[in-house]
Amino acid sequence: MPPPVGSLLGGGSVRIPKKYAGTDEKALNGNIRSLNAAAGSTEERPFVVSAVARATGVSEQALQAQQDSLRLRFGELCAINAIARGNTTKVKEIASLRSQGRSWTDLAKANGLSVATVAQVTRNASELTATTFSNNAERRKGGKRKLHEIGIRDKVRPGT
Repeated sequence: MPPPVGSLLGGGSVRIPKKYAGTDEKALNGNIRSLNAAAGSTEERPFVVSAVARATGVSEQALQAQQDSLRLRFGELCAINAIARGNTTKVKEIASLRSQGRSWTDLAKANGLSVATVAQVTRNASELTATTFSNNAERRKGGKRKLHEIGIRDKVRPGT
């Protein structure tokens, strides 16, 4: 049976996220879905939390607390925190408005941002998740560090 969609990096399956390059609400929703899919994997979840924390400037502990209290996934929390810009009171308010059906574009505009800015933050978090998870999988397998330990250096000719 073939492995799930992804590569065989690290001897297992690694999720390869679809890249959403736009700056509109469709791209934002795509990046949110990518983060949510990654957070659904127990192996990838810590990397998602860390990436969302770095992209939004909110601590990992605060994100966990928000998830516990708001019952939202990390993709939505990334977008909400990007819009709230660190204001914890606004996080709850924005989550409430979003649950009432307000679009991400409306929420961003109401808080003085463009949806493109929010899409970029979620894209950064999604790409950071994929990169750090893949690098970690490569390190567990041995990867470049193992080659360096036995004296082989990338792009260096032997004898130099």
